[in-house]
Amino acid sequence: MLPKFLKSPSDLVTSHAEICKGFLSQALAKTEKATPFIEDARKLYKSLQQAKAIDGVLTLPDIQDALIAASGFSDKARAHLSPNELESALKKILKTIAQKARDDWREEITYRYLLTQGDALGGSMRNLTGALAGIQLTNAILTALRERKIVPSIHHSPDNSDKMQVVEWPGRLLLFDKKPKFIGKSIDAILLNAEESQETRKERLSRQSGYIACGELKGGIDPAGADEHWKTANSALNRIRGSFKKNCPALFFVGASIAPAMAEEIFDQLKKGRLAYAANLTVPEQLRDLADWLIRL
Repeated sequence: MLPKFLKSPSDLVTSHAEICKGFLSQALAKTEKATPFIEDARKLYKSLQQAKAIDGVLTLPDIQDALIAASGFSDKARAHLSPNELESALKKILKTIAQKARDDWREEITYRYLLTQGDALGGSMRNLTGALAGIQLTNAILTALRERKIVPSIHHSPDNSDKMQVVEWPGRLLLFDKKPKFIGKSIDAILLNAEESQETRKERLSRQSGYIACGELKGGIDPAGADEHWKTANSALNRIRGSFKKNCPALFFVGASIAPAMAEEIFDQLKKGRLAYAANLTVPEQLRDLADWLIRL
């Protein structure tokens, strides 16, 4: 049976208005996330004023990490170099900067530092996008539980107080971003039967017969990446299907950016029963319906 609010593939397609809204939200979040990087660059530039020439930069306190970043060394590259090798490399790079920038070497170092921090900002934004999508889904589930007067037990990620890792209510355990050994890859959402109270979470995660539902969640709003997100999610769903010897759990997909061709594929899988449920993250009624469905399982 098709989900309540999905009568045709077009019901899954993300509207232009929601795409614009999503891009605006991302831009505002990126502006906020970028602020610490700008502040660090200002502090670096101020510290560089203390050196009369570029040769004295390495003796300045508290800017070694910034100089390493400005020189183009990633954390991985840095791990392979000894302190002496790193210092020698920095001297060569700073000498090159001095030759090219002349009197503007302070600005050059600062600009190079900001340039390298762009990767860090991009990674932070990708993590934020995934976290926000997870928060939207879990909030819909928590709302559905409250409407049924069910008080769940909630556990947050130690690295991100906003991100929930576990939602537990009588007889059910919902886990996020877990990698079962028999699948070998992480799954965005796993709903388990928790009626056996003596089992640990790890034991439940390894027992195939306790799996009720598994889902993939893609929060990116950019239409240019929608098809690629779906291919990744579809591969993950196929991997789950292939990992269960029998009684594959109900599978679902939730996406923020769903293009027309992608919607056709998802809707076809719904009709054939390969997908049990699907929802567009930007359509509140679809998200609420998905949460209700998960709780009813």
